[in-house]
Amino acid sequence: MWSDYAHFRKIETTTSPLTYSIPTGTALAGMVSAIIGSSRDSYYERFSPTNTRFAIRILSKLKKARINLTLIDTSRGFRLGDIDENPRTLIPFEFMKDTKYRIYLWTKDENLRETLKMFLEKHRSYYTPCLGLAGLIAEFSYVGEFELKKSKGGPIHSVARRDRGKLIVEENRRYGLENIPVWMNRERVVQEYAEVVYEADGKTMTFSDAVSYNVGPENVMFI
Repeated sequence: MWSDYAHFRKIETTTSPLTYSIPTGTALAGMVSAIIGSSRDSYYERFSPTNTRFAIRILSKLKKARINLTLIDTSRGFRLGDIDENPRTLIPFEFMKDTKYRIYLWTKDENLRETLKMFLEKHRSYYTPCLGLAGLIAEFSYVGEFELKKSKGGPIHSVARRDRGKLIVEENRRYGLENIPVWMNRERVVQEYAEVVYEADGKTMTFSDAVSYNVGPENVMFI
C-alpha cells in the first residue's frame, strides 16, 4: 500500500497530532476491513492476536512533513451559525510523506482470507482504502499468497518486535523505536501494545534469537 501522505495518530498527542512512522495493528485492521466491506465496529475480535497477525515492511525511506490544517473549533459550537467569531483554527499535523509499505497478513479465519484474496486479486475494495485519515487515499497491489515457514535465521525484512529477538546494530543503518497499539476490543480500548524496531530507509536488520518466518523470499516478524 502506498500514498502521497499518511497519518497514524499517536494516542498520546492531542493539540498537534503526531504520527507513528508505520501503520499500527489497529490501523491495519481498519484497512483490511475497508477493503472487504466490514461494517463499522464489527470487526475487532476478528483481528485479535489469537486469530490474526500482521507484519509490515518499509518499502520507501521514512520522511515526515508538517502541514497546517484548517479545522472547525467545535468547543464553541457544532454549527457555524452558532459561532460569532471565526470558527476556524489552524492546527499543525505531522504526516508521513511518500510512504509505501508491504503488509503481510496471517489469519485462522478462512472466510477473511478468501474474501480478502478475492478483492486483492481483482484490485477492488468495498470502501476507499486510506493510510490513516479518510482524505489520505491509498493505492494497493496484490503480491501473492505464500506458505508460512519457521525461519532458520537470516536478515529481517520487516519491522520487528523488540521482545522477540536481540537487535545487532550495524553500520549505515537508521534505526527507530516506537510503542504502537496492536489491537483493540469492541469498546475501542487497546488491549495490546508492542515496542517495534524499524530501519528508516527500508534496509534489512539483523537479530539474534529472533522469532521470524519465511514468507516467500522474505523473512519477517509478526507484530
